[in-house]
Parts: sequence; C-alpha cells; structure tokens
Amino acid sequence: MEPEVVITMFERLNVEGRADAGLDLACAGFAGWLAGAWDKLDEDEIALLTSVGAVLWREGFK
Repeated sequence: MEPEVVITMFERLNVEGRADAGLDLACAGFAGWLAGAWDKLDEDEIALLTSVGAVLWREGFK
C-alpha cells in the first residue's frame, strides 16, 4: 500500500467524523498498541513509531 493511500484513509475518517477520539485517548491507545508490538519491531520501526507518539503527546499538551 502506498503512503498516499493511507493519508487518504486518514482524511476520509476525519471528514466522515470517525476521527473523534481526543488526543489523550489516541496517545494512550497508540502507546498500548506500541507496547504490545515492541518486541516484533526493528530499530527503524521503533524510532519512527516513538516519534509519532512524541508528536501525539506534544500536540495533546498544546
């Protein structure tokens, strides 16, 4: 799957009102998922995904 397709999915969910989880809930859910997947991920995936988590965390405090 191409990244543009995934971005389109994100956009569609937002337009349809299905992206209504608050940042706190999104960050907590992502952290839970990441913790469960941690041992299956390589270093590059962990670096990318923890960066995504840090952005969620930062935006939640704005």
